[in-house]
Amino acid sequence: MTYAYDLGNGQRLLVENDGDDTRVALSSGDCAQQQNQSTGFSTGEWSKPPELFRAAESLVLRLESKSGTEFIGVQGNQIESMRSEPDLKNAERLTLKESKENISRMKPMEPMKPMEPMKPMG
Repeated sequence: MTYAYDLGNGQRLLVENDGDDTRVALSSGDCAQQQNQSTGFSTGEWSKPPELFRAAESLVLRLESKSGTEFIGVQGNQIESMRSEPDLKNAERLTLKESKENISRMKPMEPMKPMEPMKPMG
């Protein structure tokens, strides 16, 4: 399952659990020239959906898995695991939406093939 958050300014944050790995990606630009930076973390399988917080200058992802709680910080285009638990007392909680997108499948877009002309209905 992938979760997405729209950061505004054309950027989306995507989070996906792939087996024992969590992938976090920033996708920017429109579909024609979508750029992704995806970072993988071995977090174990999630035990509940991820939570996202906006704290000061960065975004913080909180992931709970059987092996414990992990925090991943997103600041600008940097995605990194946080060594210590951030202070989220005054953080704003953001809503991650379930998404059909799939980070691991995001390859560079192929050029579109021209559509075949429609056959007449009949």
